[in-house]
Amino acid sequence: MLSRRTALSRWLLLTLLWLVQAAPALAGTLRVEVMDVGQGDAILLTSPAGKRVLIDASIKSARVVDELRARGVEQLDLVVATHPHADHIGGMQDVVEGLPIRVYTDNGLPHTTQTYMELMAAVEARGITYRPARAGQTFKLDDGILIEVLNPSGTPLSGTRSDLNSNSVVLRLTHGERCMLFTGDSEEPTEQALMQGGGIQPCDLLKVAHHGSDHSTTTAWLRAVQPTWALISCGVGNRYGHPGEETMARLEGQGVKVLRTDTMGDLVVESDGKVLKVEAAGKQAAPEAPAMVRSAPARPAATAALIPAAPRAAAGSAASPSGGGAAGTGLVAGDPSCPFVSSRNSDLYHPAGCHVIERIFAANRVCWESEAAAQAAGKTRSQACPATP
Repeated sequence: MLSRRTALSRWLLLTLLWLVQAAPALAGTLRVEVMDVGQGDAILLTSPAGKRVLIDASIKSARVVDELRARGVEQLDLVVATHPHADHIGGMQDVVEGLPIRVYTDNGLPHTTQTYMELMAAVEARGITYRPARAGQTFKLDDGILIEVLNPSGTPLSGTRSDLNSNSVVLRLTHGERCMLFTGDSEEPTEQALMQGGGIQPCDLLKVAHHGSDHSTTTAWLRAVQPTWALISCGVGNRYGHPGEETMARLEGQGVKVLRTDTMGDLVVESDGKVLKVEAAGKQAAPEAPAMVRSAPARPAATAALIPAAPRAAAGSAASPSGGGAAGTGLVAGDPSCPFVSSRNSDLYHPAGCHVIERIFAANRVCWESEAAAQAAGKTRSQACPATP
């Protein structure tokens, strides 16, 4: 028979062991590196215990595998290809053939390019565990780090501007009190689906989708995510004009601090589960030194973040490019006599002749007969082309 004291001591020890196993450790630093790979994406996550996760591998000429080796990467525990466009998987075959990989995942949508087919052949040839990403899946790292798949769902989005982009793998990384969102090249339909599905909660840091394209990062999305920081990966002087001026204006309008690889080089985020440290490690200093986000007030409940998209213009108040008129004027958004133009996907409007209008997808252009009409519909004048004196 055990004495009462011995039995109590064992009970206390077992209880302590259970608490240690049940609670996240939160004893180390998580490091996230958005690598400066030009017009593409390549993001490396390193857990406190040294586990490595790679999200995308940019274009082949970025030599991502060499960049990883230079950072001391000897193997990858998880590789995520958000979607099969060349600026995200162009260097992935070199990674697959050059480093041991435990698990490989992508959005499950095949592509017809030689780059994609040779990549998947390399994954199969090396016997790498392959799992198509689906909303609800989770990957647990050490130190209480959880990676959740938010997109794609079981039913892929279809009929969008780019189905491959819209079905990008979207990941939410949680480390203690801090949260980061990685969005691939997802576009407005993805954002709408995630907000309608209740899968979006506020997050401290947003990896901006599609290199800052104006087809993503809507005002409704930013209101739902409520990021303090936004990171953009894009190439210097890229031919797409990324990041788009409307996207930059929306980020500024929501008070989000933006860091970008084309002007700042590698972007580095460190988290201890309570504090985020965000800094540029390359071409120039970050806007603040050190750029830090201290432990923030409690976030609102998820349901409080589900803010609907901005209201669309009422019928008859604006003209589409195919015809019709702004309050019966017969103007179209491409007509030089159209005084003000906005995008259906933006809360901003621009005066005729503003260079931003050329970047608005033609089918999304809306003509307004006056600033008052645009403002009555909830639009705000863009600062990209301010009024002339």
